[in-house]
Amino acid sequence: MKKIETARLILRGFEQRDYDDLYEFLSQRREEQFEAYPGITYENGTEHLQYRLGSEEFYAMEQKETGKVIGNVYLGKRDFMAREVGYIVNKNYQRQGYASEAIQAVMEEAFSQGVHRIIAECDPRNTCSWMLLEKLHFTREAEFRQNVFFFKDEQGQPMWQDTYVYAILAD
Repeated sequence: MKKIETARLILRGFEQRDYDDLYEFLSQRREEQFEAYPGITYENGTEHLQYRLGSEEFYAMEQKETGKVIGNVYLGKRDFMAREVGYIVNKNYQRQGYASEAIQAVMEEAFSQGVHRIIAECDPRNTCSWMLLEKLHFTREAEFRQNVFFFKDEQGQPMWQDTYVYAILAD
């Protein structure tokens, strides 16, 4: 994975030393409506670090000034020279432009390596997320109704969610 630097961030692969920072921003999402990590504990959270270690798809968002990892950007490989972007930012650093800065840098790197299209998906109720994508010039291409679930209710029934699909092309 190529390290990418921006004005305020170093985007790089995860390292073992990043665990406390990773746990901090994932554990903030235990009860979240979007991108939740219910049941995460300090002990079982190491699974999330192991999943990211050595991955070519997860960038740690390290703040240059402090060395703290304040989130991650996911850039997953898809068919047809495409990638899918996703992101999580520590709640203490949200709404400060870090996600925008990181996503823009990762997109530029991907496009420079021949990627044709980058997609992103989000819950329509996650206004901050889809507004960020639109700010970055992604185009909303679809809205899928009740197409996905991540959790089940007390009776074991899927809790269906809608999805907005966004994309941006290299040209």
